[in-house]
Amino acid sequence: MKSINIFSTEETEGIAGNLAFAIVAQGVGLVSSFLTSLVLPKFLGVEDYAYWQLFLLYSSYSGFALLGLNDGIYLRLGGKRYDDLPYGELKAQQVIVFLSQIIVAAICLGAVFFAGFDSYRTLVFVLVVAMGLATNLTQCLRYVFQCTNLTRISSIADLITKASFLLCMGTLLVLGVRHSLLYILCYLICQILALSYVLICARKVLGAKACFTGAFSSSIADVSAGLKIMIAYYADSLIVGFTRMFTEWELGLSVFGRLSLSFSLTNFVLGFIGQVSMVAFPVLKRLDNSEQRDKYVEIRALLHVVLPAAYLTYVPVRVLMGLWLPAYEESFIYLALTMPLCVYSCKANFLFNTYMKMGRNEGALCIINICAMLVNAAFTIVGINIFHSVELATCGIIASVAIRDLVFEYFLSRRFNEPFICSCIAEAMITICFMATSWTLGVMSLPVVVLALLGYLLLSKNDVRAVADLIKGKLSRE
Repeated sequence: MKSINIFSTEETEGIAGNLAFAIVAQGVGLVSSFLTSLVLPKFLGVEDYAYWQLFLLYSSYSGFALLGLNDGIYLRLGGKRYDDLPYGELKAQQVIVFLSQIIVAAICLGAVFFAGFDSYRTLVFVLVVAMGLATNLTQCLRYVFQCTNLTRISSIADLITKASFLLCMGTLLVLGVRHSLLYILCYLICQILALSYVLICARKVLGAKACFTGAFSSSIADVSAGLKIMIAYYADSLIVGFTRMFTEWELGLSVFGRLSLSFSLTNFVLGFIGQVSMVAFPVLKRLDNSEQRDKYVEIRALLHVVLPAAYLTYVPVRVLMGLWLPAYEESFIYLALTMPLCVYSCKANFLFNTYMKMGRNEGALCIINICAMLVNAAFTIVGINIFHSVELATCGIIASVAIRDLVFEYFLSRRFNEPFICSCIAEAMITICFMATSWTLGVMSLPVVVLALLGYLLLSKNDVRAVADLIKGKLSRE
């Protein structure tokens, strides 16, 4: 068996090999997420767990400081071979990124100290700044590997972060540590380990002679293109982020922590989909237009048939998690309203975002996500600030992503000449039925959801037939 050099930049794996690395990384990530979402809150108090979620929430927006440079690199170099890259120009770009991030970090630290927070909240935000610096330096290089079909390096970096944090967290839990600070510090250290690994893998880039002449013009072009992708990404993230932030500001840390737990459960699947789409992008990018269309039709049909089946997991999850974390019973009630986010966001992240980037429609992607974010912001302000209702605000999230899904379907249907109205109506119907019955009937809703899902599959018989044909074709070839 051929040994694997984890520091090699030779493109030896196909999509199956890269996907295997991604699945392993995501598998470890799922265990880590399981502990942070379901075990950690049992050991930490409600307020301490809320501070942990506060750190994760604001750390997730640190990429704003890159202004989309990493996304621009991803778009510009997507589909190329690593050995054909302009190493000198890329090294100069990394120097520019490093200096700019140091400046941004210093400004953010000044803002934190002048904000007048209490001492522990100030410390948490200082660690957020440090985490952002380590993450952004890692991301710029990871994107270079991702777009050149060396996604295994990106997956291994993920694996290092998640596996090392899993080990640290397990040790702290065994020792009975019940304060969030040590968990936050360990999370930061694990990100620094991943940065170190990526720096070693990027030795050809970092060892080259920096070429600043081309780097400045390339950086400007990358920011110009990547800024749209970055805004689209964070607009997507803020669809949920606004609701969480407003909940913490208006309703307090305890409600924020409970609501965050329900959203963290949906992130299990979203994280996996992100890994799969990372692997798929460079491969799909190399296909011709006809092949891209065929793959779009196949993937879309598969997602339409499979994703709504997630609604069948609501009752078992609510019962088991309610027994495990009785103090967070309210969080699992919210799952009735948050689970459709998993269905719509999985399709957006894997299918729509990937094809919009491949078609260089980043401007349209940005505008669509911003509009969805603004729609949800309006729901959030009305729901939380006026009615003090987390439930109404959460329904606003689902309405926003459902409308966005319809717009994405329309945009790509014009490109591939594929009908979409019937499938969107069927998805909306099963979603409304699931939310209404699960919220009102609770654990008694399962029979109704099963019947609704069967009705949905009947309405989507064309997609079901396409998926069945796809599976038959795969089995016959094997």
